[in-house]
Amino acid sequence: MLDILLQAALTSGQIVGNYVTAGSIYTENTVIVILTMLTVLALSIQIARRYFIRILRKFTLRFAADIWWLIYVLLRDASIFLVVFLGVMLFWPGIYQDFPIAVPFMPLAVDMFAIALVLMLVKDTEDNSFYNSVVSILVIVGSVLYLFGTIFVTESAVQLAKLPPTVSANTSNIWGFAYQYFNSQNNPSLAIYSFYISLFILGICGLIAILYSFEGGIFDRKIEPKAKPLVKETDVPTPQAQVQKK
Repeated sequence: MLDILLQAALTSGQIVGNYVTAGSIYTENTVIVILTMLTVLALSIQIARRYFIRILRKFTLRFAADIWWLIYVLLRDASIFLVVFLGVMLFWPGIYQDFPIAVPFMPLAVDMFAIALVLMLVKDTEDNSFYNSVVSILVIVGSVLYLFGTIFVTESAVQLAKLPPTVSANTSNIWGFAYQYFNSQNNPSLAIYSFYISLFILGICGLIAILYSFEGGIFDRKIEPKAKPLVKETDVPTPQAQVQKK
């Protein structure tokens, strides 16, 4: 009876472990797909700036123009922020062995978005054409790196499975070359170096953002001065002054 209970407990533990592993892999796959769509959205919004401005000038109502520009700014900033927020998942060492991360393309892509986000924090990229161009370049480079890694590295196993064994084993084609050298599961040395470098860049971005927040007075809240009354107390006549005036 005891052996049966122990066997049942072990089986239950294995089942729970399998569910946990499957759930983590499913979550990683979902985040990778969401990041792909977010990078495409950020790239599209960034390069469509002139289109939004051209349409903005056609509005005759100020309220409609404000709503149009608010949609543009919200989509642009939210997509960049979400890429960095969800992309932090790529900076866990264990995921490089659980999932075929395209190294160093995917981690560096998140770094490009992080640099763009920090630049938007410390500089007025909206009114300065130079900084706005720098942000656009960072978003374009980051999107291209991430999409390249997704198409030619992460999806390489799917493409190689459709090819004959003699062709899939040949590294002369782009799918075989990318699968062998840029897949984190097949090239752990490149994966760990990519992890160190990309994590260092992300840490520098985070440090700059924190220092800028401290300089902006995050702990030094100045008390706003009280509004001056429209009528001063000296201007209000006292009862004695009214008696003397009479």
